[in-house]
This record gives sequence, C-alpha cells and structure tokens, in this order.
Amino acid sequence: MLRLFIMFAVLLSSLPIFAQPDNTPILIDRIVVIVDEEPILQSELEREISLYQLEARNAGMAVPESSEELRELVISRLVDSKLVIAAAKQADIQVDDIAIERRVQDNIDQLIRYYGSISKLEKDLKASGMTLDDYRQRTFSQLRDQQFNRSVIQRFIRPNIEVRVEEIEDFYINRSKELPAEPDSVTIATILVQVEPSVELQAELQAKMAAVSEKLEAGVDFAEIAKELSDGPAASRGGRIGSISPGMLFSSNLEDAVYGLTAGAVSSPVVTERGIHIVKVNSIDSEKRDVSQVFFPINITAEDIEAAQTRSQTAFDKVAAGEPFDLVALDFSDDRATAHNGGHMGTFALNTLSPTISDAIGTFGTGDLVPPFQTPAGFYILLIKDRTNGLIPSLEESTDYIRNTLEMDKMEEELIVYIDKLRDRFVVDYKEF
Repeated sequence: MLRLFIMFAVLLSSLPIFAQPDNTPILIDRIVVIVDEEPILQSELEREISLYQLEARNAGMAVPESSEELRELVISRLVDSKLVIAAAKQADIQVDDIAIERRVQDNIDQLIRYYGSISKLEKDLKASGMTLDDYRQRTFSQLRDQQFNRSVIQRFIRPNIEVRVEEIEDFYINRSKELPAEPDSVTIATILVQVEPSVELQAELQAKMAAVSEKLEAGVDFAEIAKELSDGPAASRGGRIGSISPGMLFSSNLEDAVYGLTAGAVSSPVVTERGIHIVKVNSIDSEKRDVSQVFFPINITAEDIEAAQTRSQTAFDKVAAGEPFDLVALDFSDDRATAHNGGHMGTFALNTLSPTISDAIGTFGTGDLVPPFQTPAGFYILLIKDRTNGLIPSLEESTDYIRNTLEMDKMEEELIVYIDKLRDRFVVDYKEF
C-alpha cells in the first residue's frame, strides 16, 4: 500500500491535477525528497519552513537571510528525521499515538494561554501561512518524530555513552561559566526624569482635550468632533479607524481602554508614546471592535530631550555632592510611586532587569551612584543600595548537571555519526525541479 502511495505521489509531482480553462496545468504538490519509502512533499517543506521561522522568532533565534539557505537547512532537518524514523521502523519501534495527541492538545492549550486567546494564536499562524489545523498536524508529526528519535537514541546510542570522573572535573575547571550559577542580585533606588513636551504644547493639549470634553457633554456627535478637532489621519472620516481584533493595536494601554468599553462608550484620554487618544467603540462583534478616535500627537523635540537630560544631570550632581538620595528623588523623580519612598525599587536578580538597565549597572557595586542613562521611559539615575555576587556551585553540587551535559554533548555527536551511517543503509533520493 505504501509503495502505491509513493507511486501516486510521484505522479502528482509530474502531472497536472487540474487545468485552467486555457488548459494551463495547475501544480497541486510535488515530492522534494524520498527517504527510504517516506516522501517529503513540497507542501510539507513549506509548512516546516513557516513553522521554523515562527519558532525561531519566538525563541529569539537568527533565521538564514537567504531563502535557499533556509530551504536547504530545513530539508536537511527533515531528511535526518526521516532517516531515524526509517531506522526505528526497521527495528520495529512503536510510538503511542494517543499519548502524542494529548501532548499536541496540551501544547495548543499552552499557546492559547500565552497569546491570550485562540483568535490571536490563529492570527499569528495565519501571518506565517498556516491554519491551526496545519499547526496541529505538524506538531503531531514533530512529536511523533521526537519519540522515534528518543527511542532510537535509547536503544542504539545511549548504551555506548560513558562519562568519566576526570571529564567531569575538567568541565568544572574549564567550563565553569556554563554552570547554572545563582545570578548577581541588586537592591536599587531610582530617580526617573521623564521626557516631556514643552509647557506650551502641554497647555495646547489640555485646551484641546477640554474642547473635546465640552462637546461630548453637549451631545455633539463623536464623528463631528473628530472631523473638527482631531489631528489624526482618520479625522476626515470622522476619526473612524475601522474594525480591530485583539493584538492589532500597538499599545497595550490603548487596547485595554478599547476592550474595557461597551458599545457606544467613549474613553478617557489614553496616553501612548505616539500621543493622546480619545476612543469610541462604535460596535462590538464577538472579539472585534469597530473603533473611532480623536487623536492629538505629542511631538517630542530635541530640546525636550535635552531639557530632561539636563534635569537628570542636575539631580545626579546634587546626590554626588552629598545631598540625600531620598530627598533628591522626592524633588526630581517623575515616578511618583517610588519618589515618596526614597526612590526605593526593590531587590532584583541582575539578569531579570532590562538589558539597558543591567548594562548601565555593569560593575557598579554597593553604595555606587549610576550616572543618568536614557531609556524609553526617560532618564534614570540609580543608587546601588546593595549588590550580592552570584555563587558558582561546588563540584559536588554540579556533578549531576555536568554529567547530564556531557552525556547530551556525546549523544549529539554520536547521533550525527549514526545518521551519516543511516545514509548508507537507506536511499535518499533528492528530486530536481
């Protein structure tokens, strides 16, 4: 039966399945590679490339810029997987399909929680050219293949792996940076000086928002207000942005405001990095919202940035000259949540802070004052109230971790050799097109 499927698939790769009115053939699918009796179809390759890009993006991994290089990488991964499956089947290794299906559903449930809704997940998948069913099928195949891989490793590779005591000791001496050490922790206090528009612009924005509020209270139609007062690109059409779904808006604050409104309701002013938004939900259809807005941009100038930087430097100089940090924070910090508490932020593992902040802290130690540095929130000054260096575990504490790491390294090396030998046992037929 399998051979009949292969023959049929070969026909698909060379003959048209449908034709347009002018008899031009329409290609439905084709075989890219045959590994033993397992075909890799063009559709499977394209789906795998899309998933590889999606997973690499979510994991922060680099993706080859060349489409040909990416294609060859994914084909190589697919061929390796098919070779191991061929070896597993030849050895009569079985997998539990029902258990795999449960894991697939668990995986999808976890993604839905991560994205916040199934519609957001489907939107991201669609952007990669897939449906949820595509993802389900691919994940099943991937987990099945992983199970075959693990079974082959356990039977044919792991029994040959040995980690000696001297290898563990050498790892501890020469690769200690790879050990899961406890990270540095810092207790910090902050002064935040925000970059704000000029006093003149602030007064102008206040006047504009007051005008909007006055017209709303007078019962003027929102669309008419937007046409008259909004500075946004949608002003000419009554401020109507259109239908939006969860995840489409650039600002979580703005999205929270929209999804916190009932149909016909108007929000209070919402401040984002782009400006001030007053939004109205015109109608609600399931998770979609038809939205209009009155928009006033906040134009930050170089002079505004320079003014904030100068103010932060003044605050830094006062503390450096001996004035108490908590008093300067009370006078200068725009973070009112901490300003009344001496700027105290708390204790954090250094690797949990944003890269901008952890880089600014650098090697500063207990009692040091970190000079002003710019972030999207504004200019920060930090006082390192305490710093505790992370601890590297002892050799005894690290032994199990090192042994597992070395076993994995060796198994990976042996797996490469094993797969190369499989290429001599099974036919790998690359189709040219």
